[in-house]
Amino acid sequence: MSGRSKSYKEVLHQRLKNNAEAANYLQAALEDSQGAFLVALKNVLDARNVAAVARASSVNREHIYQMLSDEGNPTLNSLQKILQALGLRLTIESEVLSAETQALAIEPPARREPGARATAV
Repeated sequence: MSGRSKSYKEVLHQRLKNNAEAANYLQAALEDSQGAFLVALKNVLDARNVAAVARASSVNREHIYQMLSDEGNPTLNSLQKILQALGLRLTIESEVLSAETQALAIEPPARREPGARATAV
């Protein structure tokens, strides 16, 4: 066997070209930490060609690199544009709450009747 083996990064980039794989990869990283998510997003962008994503998202390529750096702090707007250009989106899901967590959950404020005054306790 004289075949050249592929590096981990080559295999990862190949897998991240698939949207389902990229979405699962990003979700797992996000559940770990914000830093892990930014590294994972950089890997997805590298797999998909950062310059092409920058053009499609109307986010400057240099800004993308800056926001994904160790000191980076992407805005929600920039993140949404980049994910949309990748064919991905942010979603929010409800966690299954334990009984203890449910007891600590903040309840919405009670509705007041129109014209009623708020009273101090």
